[in-house]
Amino acid sequence: MLRTQLLTAAAAAALLAGPALAQEATQSPAPAPQEQPAAQPAPAAAPAATPAPAAAQANNVVDVLRAQGNFTTLLTALDQAQLTQTLSTRPAITIFAPTDEAFAALPEADRTRLLDPANVQELRSLLLYHVVVADVSSGQITGARGGVETAARSQVLLDGTGDAIKVDGATVTRADIDASNGAVFAIDKVLNPAQSLAAMGDEEAAAAADEATPAPADEATPPLPATEAPAPTEPPSPAAANPTPNPTGITETQRPASPGATAPNGQPSAVTTTVQSPPVQNPTDGQVDGDEDPANPAPTPTPTPN
Repeated sequence: MLRTQLLTAAAAAALLAGPALAQEATQSPAPAPQEQPAAQPAPAAAPAATPAPAAAQANNVVDVLRAQGNFTTLLTALDQAQLTQTLSTRPAITIFAPTDEAFAALPEADRTRLLDPANVQELRSLLLYHVVVADVSSGQITGARGGVETAARSQVLLDGTGDAIKVDGATVTRADIDASNGAVFAIDKVLNPAQSLAAMGDEEAAAAADEATPAPADEATPPLPATEAPAPTEPPSPAAANPTPNPTGITETQRPASPGATAPNGQPSAVTTTVQSPPVQNPTDGQVDGDEDPANPAPTPTPTPN
């Protein structure tokens, strides 16, 4: 939490009533009553005059906003909400000021509604949510995280635990712009009291931060793998079709099987193997018998009777 002395709820209520007080005209002192005869009762005392509004300090937070040149929309809104004089005269004020670019990021319908004189109360509540009734420095926020009450009587989450100071969902783009009655912190987003991260739990705040961050595009879901078809059987290489030399003289020849051929086990056959034995030589091949062997005479044909 910030180590800074915030004003009490009564002081915050006084800030809310500031525009009305700042616009009241100074009343002149009532004339002294004339002497009346002793027999007549003295008239009632005149009411006390309303004190004049405090004079604006030189180089106050409003002057600083004007000098920066990029808070013109915020200054117009402060005038519309009748907060300019109040913020110029109140001591110890810190404004988390949205830049012109931050207001430009709002939808056109929202900007038109907020600057409509009929919605001045909504605009005032929105702007007071950007104001802390204390002179806050970045050194008090760095390394800390917690809710701080605003002039709108609701808490805003200040987070200095990251690389940059965060105010709810906005980032401080420039800190510690000194003024005679406080400080200005430039932020890149218009705050919304209805989306206060301080009012959420840690889990809800983390979820809200995740929603503000654009989600990466979903990766394309890979298609389901199709049912694998059996790999086609490659035909035997030319070398397989040639006879394979064998020392025993037996040769094997492999050729692609004809369609529908099956192996002995009943499975489809890819190739047909032909086994060829070497020819057997007959010692009498090529010889003609010249003389009859006495030991094995040829049988004499028997004549057939007529």
